[in-house]
Amino acid sequence: MPAINLSRLRLQAFELAGSLEDPPAFRRSLRSLLDEHSHRLLRRGRSMAKRGALPAWDVPGILIRELEAALLPVAREKNNCVLAAAAAIWTDGRLEEKQLAAFLAGTSRNPGDVRSLLLKWIEESNDPAVLQDIAVHACPPLRSSNPVLFRSDIRSWIEAREPPRRRFGWMALKAWADEKTSDSSFAAFELLPVVFSETDLEAMRLASELLVRLANQCPQETQGWFSELTPKQLQQGRKILRMTVPELPGELAAFLRSLLQAD
Repeated sequence: MPAINLSRLRLQAFELAGSLEDPPAFRRSLRSLLDEHSHRLLRRGRSMAKRGALPAWDVPGILIRELEAALLPVAREKNNCVLAAAAAIWTDGRLEEKQLAAFLAGTSRNPGDVRSLLLKWIEESNDPAVLQDIAVHACPPLRSSNPVLFRSDIRSWIEAREPPRRRFGWMALKAWADEKTSDSSFAAFELLPVVFSETDLEAMRLASELLVRLANQCPQETQGWFSELTPKQLQQGRKILRMTVPELPGELAAFLRSLLQAD
């Protein structure tokens, strides 16, 4: 992997951002830049990729940060072209290209088009890193424009047959909860009981992390939610609730433990 010349990298990033309105040229320039800075010995190819994971360029993290910093003002100014550029680099892209596609989608002011693209992308990718970037970057336009529809989308994902879709649903709900809004808290408490019938351990882990996050953000509401769980729900959710107890703040952990012991 060549040493990073930060001044040259920033010039390259600036030039790349200038091609945003020409998706084929943008894709070629991005791929050339990634190839130049990749670690060819560590590059994650198809034979090295874990199951469900994408091949990767294995570029330094600073490169992606510099690209995002250069792309953001141009994407805001020339917003009509960002989804076409995102779609161009997503197709046949490696890990970093798909992550940047999610970043660009999140800058769009056309939530309906973002949603169409997002629904297509999550059907095409099982890579957890890509799904996480979609949840963090591409979902904000959807949840801010229509939180009711977004909550409905999350329900469809966490109830999906395929485990990667369910995991993505919990990622998206966790990212929304980070906004600490009434809409996100309402959605989280409403949808959390779905995990009580979950069998995928990774989906359960993500939902447990969400519950811990809520406990730290709004402990009174979380205790109220615990109190409203029926004996049947406590029985169904025993595994994930026990998994969550050690990570909860002291008083909430004791309260939930008492509920589980009494059940």
